[in-house]
Amino acid sequence: MRLALAAFLALTLALPALAQSDEEPDDRRPPMFVLEDGDSRVVLLGSVHFLPADALPLPAHVEAAYDAADVVAFELDLDLAQAGAQGMMVAGMDEETVAEALTAEQKAAFDDAVAPLGVPAGAFDAFEPWLAGLTYSALMAQRAGATPGGGVDAHLFARAKADDKERVPFETIALQTAAFDDLPTDVQVAFLMDSIEDADTDPSEMFDDMVDAWSTGDDEALVTLINEGMTQPEVFEALLVTRNRAWVPQVLSLLARDHDALVVVGAGHLVGPQSVVEMLREDGYTVERM
Repeated sequence: MRLALAAFLALTLALPALAQSDEEPDDRRPPMFVLEDGDSRVVLLGSVHFLPADALPLPAHVEAAYDAADVVAFELDLDLAQAGAQGMMVAGMDEETVAEALTAEQKAAFDDAVAPLGVPAGAFDAFEPWLAGLTYSALMAQRAGATPGGGVDAHLFARAKADDKERVPFETIALQTAAFDDLPTDVQVAFLMDSIEDADTDPSEMFDDMVDAWSTGDDEALVTLINEGMTQPEVFEALLVTRNRAWVPQVLSLLARDHDALVVVGAGHLVGPQSVVEMLREDGYTVERM
């Protein structure tokens, strides 16, 4: 399925089943790993980026890792993300567009896919294919019940700001944009067509599978779901592998500070053979699952 790609690329895992009542034990085990060196400790937490209010508080061991952290690192400075999103839109409209890059057959298939979402005909014509695919993914996530603005990362970013903890961004929105914008046009088109392959399928079941894998600690299932959507090697390399590789030295720089740190990034970056965790292990570091 390409809806798994929608979930990952739009970073939209809806979590209706994560809330825990006072009477029920909280046995959630999201992707979470620890790296230690003498007196320093870095905890890596795999985030989901959409989270309902009734899913809080987070599991006790996640809360404990946050409380112990002197510094919290995120993919982005979320205070700057809104302004950066405008730059992403501009970057996604200045080269070969959907109207120019798609064949007549591809364009007809894309128009058919977006029609049920209430999008006016031609609304994506001025977008480059990658931006059209990303926007479509976000709309599909919302159709599955995701509500933007309240994810694990946003929740912890706001808390770290209120608690006056140091906040470290691993990259900028410009770098995230470039991961898409630098893809060759034919790869962008393939990415777009992949994203609509299951347009007639209700996305809720796939999102439920993602949620179950995240909350129960089934890392293998999470890897499978993500990899199913990454059919283009260039997309997998740009969106996961290259960024993971760039984050490894930043994780190690936190470890060298001789204090506790919490790193909060998308769960897809911490599981699988080319994840940040596996890259650290390949470099000789012991990284344990929590």
